[in-house]
Amino acid sequence: MKRAPYGRVLLITLGDPDGIGPEIIKKSLDSIRLQTPVVLLGNQKYYSDDSIKILEDINDPIKEKVSFLEVDAEGNDSSFMYVKEAVRIALKNPEYAVITAPISKEKWLGAGNPFMGHTDFLVKSANVGKWAMFFWSESMKVALLTTHIPLREVFGEIKKDKILAFCRFIDSELFRLTGKRFNLLMSGLNPHSGESGTIGKEEEEEVIPAVSILSGEMKIEGPFPPDTVFIEAEKRKDPVIISLYHDQGLIPFKLRNINSGVNVTLGLPFIRTSPDHGTAYDIAGKGIADPGSMIEAIKLADQLLKVKS
Repeated sequence: MKRAPYGRVLLITLGDPDGIGPEIIKKSLDSIRLQTPVVLLGNQKYYSDDSIKILEDINDPIKEKVSFLEVDAEGNDSSFMYVKEAVRIALKNPEYAVITAPISKEKWLGAGNPFMGHTDFLVKSANVGKWAMFFWSESMKVALLTTHIPLREVFGEIKKDKILAFCRFIDSELFRLTGKRFNLLMSGLNPHSGESGTIGKEEEEEVIPAVSILSGEMKIEGPFPPDTVFIEAEKRKDPVIISLYHDQGLIPFKLRNINSGVNVTLGLPFIRTSPDHGTAYDIAGKGIADPGSMIEAIKLADQLLKVKS
């Protein structure tokens, strides 16, 4: 495939057209200045500004700061088709980054797409064996050992070997993407991290043995009680909290960073970022959506591309 004339390109999908995606993208691009060319993927009818150049093909010369690549899609699966096209392009051009606006999981499933959101589709399309959901802000970074599984199943996933593999992967991926090492803080699972086995055995039997091994390989501490691990992180330089399940990590992260946090998929052959919020149907079309998280997602993708190149 012939490469576009710029080494780096930011591909931004519009997300669910009925949500706030188109609005926060426009607000973001109006407020930040990028040297990297931007290509929007979706249907231009969702924008009144017809001055943006329409690309016939991604290989067309990208002379303007922002160009538009029309994706032929309508109905409940339109946002899926935008992402599908972005991934197809990025897999052929690893120096491109993908920034995805929010979608509706229910619409995807209702349209017959067997994916529980962006991450499932990205991982399947890229055919990667190791991946992680990682949440990034300047003040807080969180990696999730387990993601979208029922809480009752989490306890069976807390195994020493899984913790070893996950932490090694996080340490390696962050170094690959940023060129620096971070301080990992392991969260416990049970209240008070199990109180030496009196409130649960997982820490004593699985977590502590894993951290003991890893401490000889990387900067890692813990396990810390889940209710204080985020406080401990504030005392460290470049901390990354290893959360053992979804809400353990994301409740405090979103409480602090709902308008500035970024969802990053680690393990892909290309950079992928996204805002850390949903479609916000209740305020869509009112012009009041906060673009902060999308702004940070675009800026982080651009920053990581520059490090990677």
